[in-house]
Amino acid sequence: MTDHRHCRFSASDGVLELAGPPAALRSLSRILRQHAEPCEVSITGGSVAQQVTSGPLRVSLRDMTTLHFGGSPAHLDIIWDALDDVAEDAETTEKRRVNRHQHIEYYPGDTYRSPDSMPLIIVADWPDEQVPPTH
Repeated sequence: MTDHRHCRFSASDGVLELAGPPAALRSLSRILRQHAEPCEVSITGGSVAQQVTSGPLRVSLRDMTTLHFGGSPAHLDIIWDALDDVAEDAETTEKRRVNRHQHIEYYPGDTYRSPDSMPLIIVADWPDEQVPPTH
């Protein structure tokens, strides 16, 4: 079984990207859903940290290698569901021109995401592709 460590993180020009095979994205989602206390898990290219708070979802970058999520469980669910949804899309679609992905970012008037949240793209690899590790 593929685990969360097969997910990859990268940051470029203020945009954060979390990518990986569908099974790895699902594994990361399960881990994050299970933690009410602050947690940090290693992935390729860095780590993912999460802290449950009382506010809206805030996506941020710590020390250039740590993707951080903060917010209430109802708002963190945006991330958890996106990981699962992108994985499912990659496994069920027959159109393979564009990798399945989802953008998570604040827009004016949004009450679910913090205005100081950084843009995040979650990307699923095609289930049968081998992706070389990023350095």
